[in-house]
Amino acid sequence: MTILRTIIWFVFAIVAMLGAVWLAERPGSVTAEFRGWRLDTSVGVLMISVLVLILVSVGGWLVYRWIVGAPGALLEGWGESRRRRGYRELTQGLAAVAAGDGVEAQKHARKAEQLLSEPALTLLLSAQAAQLNGDRDGARRAFTAMLDDDQMAFLGLRGLIGQSLRDGDQAQALAHAERAFRLRPQTPWVVHSLFDMQAQVGHWRAAQETLETGIRRKVVTADKGRTLKALLEVERSREAEREGRPSDALALARDAFALAPERIAVTRRLAELQLTGDPKKAMKTIERGWALAPHPDLASLYLDASGETEALKRIGVARRLAGLNPSDIESHLMLAQASLDAGLWGEARRHLDSAAGSNPSTRVCRLMAEVEEREQTGQDKVRAWLARAADAPADRAWRCNACGAHHEAWRPVCESCGAFGTLQWRAPGTYGQILPPESVPSEALASSPRGSNLPVPATHNTTS
Repeated sequence: MTILRTIIWFVFAIVAMLGAVWLAERPGSVTAEFRGWRLDTSVGVLMISVLVLILVSVGGWLVYRWIVGAPGALLEGWGESRRRRGYRELTQGLAAVAAGDGVEAQKHARKAEQLLSEPALTLLLSAQAAQLNGDRDGARRAFTAMLDDDQMAFLGLRGLIGQSLRDGDQAQALAHAERAFRLRPQTPWVVHSLFDMQAQVGHWRAAQETLETGIRRKVVTADKGRTLKALLEVERSREAEREGRPSDALALARDAFALAPERIAVTRRLAELQLTGDPKKAMKTIERGWALAPHPDLASLYLDASGETEALKRIGVARRLAGLNPSDIESHLMLAQASLDAGLWGEARRHLDSAAGSNPSTRVCRLMAEVEEREQTGQDKVRAWLARAADAPADRAWRCNACGAHHEAWRPVCESCGAFGTLQWRAPGTYGQILPPESVPSEALASSPRGSNLPVPATHNTTS
């Protein structure tokens, strides 16, 4: 580009020189008369005079513009300098926030507020600085002030959700989350947080609407949505039963089972409702669920649904169910318990040996101790098995996939972290397919273990 410009200027210079030479060889003359005045000159002098006049006029115009615009330029330059200093203070304040220096961040925030006329940016810095300093009221005021700016309202709501969770104000946090969801229903952390909050307070229908929006907007995958919807319909079924709507309760339980028969809670709910009206249907439901996810509660329901009370006949019923998933430990433990109840010590021991493998669990060891005691083989063997149970690996139990908390019974929401649908029947250290933490408000994570961990359908031996 530089070479091209040089060539162009060189061409202009040659043309100008040729023009000057041409005029010098042909001087010519110009005569002008005006009101008795006469001017005689050459063409070259006239052209030079016109050129000088043009240059003087342009120079005068530039001087005039400079004089007239000087005050505005000075003010603009002062304002630009003020903005530069304000942004510098803002940058230093954000760096102080990142370093965790609340005092320094607040100092820069105050200076940025004085220098900049952009309250949205300075409010965010002020809120973060107040949080670092433990000034909860100041942070809340800053986040609330951000709601007046359309572009910053979403960030303000995010901060207020965290503040409300810190204060233990679940209702206020839910209200802020609902407003954030209306503003940006496609944002993952909003969908996940609102869903869990609605589930925590038992707003099952509202949670289902949030879930369906998340599925439509691809925030929640179809598989996750299917499982979560099934668990929500289980809770809506319980709600309908409490309200005296048994037909609705049964219909919701059927819909849930059609969506996720691999979830133990779903199978159990439908079987419980069918047990009073049609035990055979309850047995078929349990059989389908047992093939996917065995559980002791399903075994008890199945034996009750069979109507058999004689211990030996109950073994046959248990064998029929165990045959649907013969390799699972729950099948062996169910048959061992049934054999123990019937007084078949050898049969019980055989099933326990199959369940034990190389490292029997606590439950297997205790059942072995019970077999030895009821068979009266000696207290030394009983004590040996009980001692072994103390150091044996833990059994399957209801454990939260989000935080690992242990629960005695299945529940829709983890009491420890507040996540919905994360309880699974598993041994410690074994997981189904679980989610990584979602993008939730950092303020909420800092104040509470409650996160948003939408579960995916788990494998057959770790489902809830």
